[in-house]
Amino acid sequence: MTCISVVYHSQSGRCAAIAQRVQQGVSSVADCRVYRALDADLNVWLESDAVLLVAAENSASLAGEFKAFLDRTLYPFYEHGGVAMAAMLICAGNDGRGAQAQFERIAKGFPLKLIAATEIVLGEPNVRSLAHAFDWGQALTEGVKMGIF
Repeated sequence: MTCISVVYHSQSGRCAAIAQRVQQGVSSVADCRVYRALDADLNVWLESDAVLLVAAENSASLAGEFKAFLDRTLYPFYEHGGVAMAAMLICAGNDGRGAQAQFERIAKGFPLKLIAATEIVLGEPNVRSLAHAFDWGQALTEGVKMGIF
């Protein structure tokens, strides 16, 4: 069975709300594991068919705790020799481009195969953005299951 992990960091609750909807979308078609970035470890990358990431932009870059997750896990994963499928959804109050650029630079230096363009959700989650998060999780999971990526 396909296993998709969702890793998120949330201070205000915005990313947690988005991650919950992503998880619901994934769970509608596959096994899903959800981790706070603080609790996630190398096994997230090793045991998942793909990892969907939900992070906030703070001060025009990835939130520190989320960046720490990447620092803590990607170097050991790189040494392991694998390639992980991943996609990123950024929650931002400003424009999110700083966090997007930072994540995409990190992804190029590590064995990540981005299965979708990085997306940015601006402002408070609303009905539309929450519905999009569900669809995003469901669609990417279906693509992984079908071998599209």
